[in-house]
Amino acid sequence: MSINTKKNEKYNQIITLKDGRKLGYAEFGISEGKPVFYFHGHGSSRLEPKMYGFDDNQFNVRLISIDRPGRGFSDFKENRKILDWPDDVVEIADTLNIQKFAVLGGSGGCPYALVCALKIPERLTHCGIVSGLGPTVLGLEGMDKGKQKELNLAKNKPGLLTKLYKIIQKKILKMKDQTLEELKKTFQKRSKNLPEPDKKIMVDPDKIPLYVELMAEPFRQGIRGVIHDLKLLSLDWGFNLKEIPSSIKVFLWHGELDTSVPVRMGRLICEAIPNCTSKFYPNEAHISTAINHIEEILDALMS
Repeated sequence: MSINTKKNEKYNQIITLKDGRKLGYAEFGISEGKPVFYFHGHGSSRLEPKMYGFDDNQFNVRLISIDRPGRGFSDFKENRKILDWPDDVVEIADTLNIQKFAVLGGSGGCPYALVCALKIPERLTHCGIVSGLGPTVLGLEGMDKGKQKELNLAKNKPGLLTKLYKIIQKKILKMKDQTLEELKKTFQKRSKNLPEPDKKIMVDPDKIPLYVELMAEPFRQGIRGVIHDLKLLSLDWGFNLKEIPSSIKVFLWHGELDTSVPVRMGRLICEAIPNCTSKFYPNEAHISTAINHIEEILDALMS
């Protein structure tokens, strides 16, 4: 295994795994901090923690955020399963000489954090999930209709999902050529149906260029990796939440105004996990929960 770090680019680092695949990752926080591996949401990448303002806030954490296969700088992996993920995490941890670490999964990164708790509990200190998507068998009641449509297409009509994501990719890449004034209008339109806490974040003119970068990065290699990931989220994950060993403490944070992953799903996830502590925020939604409470979340994971 070898490491290739692009000059002066802590956000664009690459590891070559034993099987020859490249795995992209970004580092946030301080190198001497307690290690936390971060697993991004579905429509995202290793750059997601940029939303949390690590350049402006110093935490005693070394946050390592990894691109899942097929997006960002990570090579696509044929026939990948969620159950395969802990192997990649162990390889990058060993390469970085990290023996024990916490994991944190946001939204669609939830199953990737939980599968680590299942398969490599001896390597973990804690497991955290924030605004986490659960297995679809828990039901999609209360979920945004667009999100429901994508999950249902991934499960039942993958050909239509591919057509949809070609359109989505085209629209997102088009944003990179828009002026700030044009982007403000675009984001106001895209955010009109969001809960107020998320809408406030997404229409912040100072952050809009960052959001465009975050939305475009998953498509660096095209749509294949993003689509495959959504298929995995929509189907049986290959493990039961009840199988997670009680020796691993799982923390769950969720906003009660969340429409991307309804709070009902968050409650059911925590009920199924043998050792889970939850906190539900009455005035937070899908994006705002992590952004507004990241310090509290990291404090719990580093305790």
